[in-house]
Amino acid sequence: MAQKPTDASAQAKAAGIRPPSLFDRFCTLLAVTGGFILMAAATVTVVSVLGRYFLNAPIPGDIEIVGLLMAAAIALFLPYCQLHKGNVIVDVFTEAAPPAVKKWLDILASLGVGLVAAVLAWRMGIGGFELRAANDESMVLRLPTWIGFVVVVPSFILLAFSSLIAAWRDATDGHAAGAAKVIE
Repeated sequence: MAQKPTDASAQAKAAGIRPPSLFDRFCTLLAVTGGFILMAAATVTVVSVLGRYFLNAPIPGDIEIVGLLMAAAIALFLPYCQLHKGNVIVDVFTEAAPPAVKKWLDILASLGVGLVAAVLAWRMGIGGFELRAANDESMVLRLPTWIGFVVVVPSFILLAFSSLIAAWRDATDGHAAGAAKVIE
């Protein structure tokens, strides 16, 4: 008679579920942070609209603030989304494909996203330094425009790593057997 695992991690391993890695947890933390930033952007918008409507006093530069916050939030969501296969997939042409073909297409797609993310991080990093050197500012609040790159560039670097990890997981876990689930 086989003995049943008693702790949660042993049960998860027995069920084919791998525990989250430190990188998984970090990407989750970034995504949660992005959620809080998104709520802050929504709050700025609501306060500005209510101030405009009731007091004829909107928040000056609200569009600049919301734009900066949205860029940061979106960038923080991307590594988690890629790591957990949260991207939209149009599978009209591959729906009837064998699992092995789907597996390799997933691997190639993850590698492609990783390459694009690395190139974007590189070019945005250069762009951020050039904006800083040019002392570029926003129009209303005169915020330095390069500050948004401080969050976006590292997020794209993490997106590139997330893509490589997703490709590795697809290659080692196998699509046909069902990709390993992650415990949240």
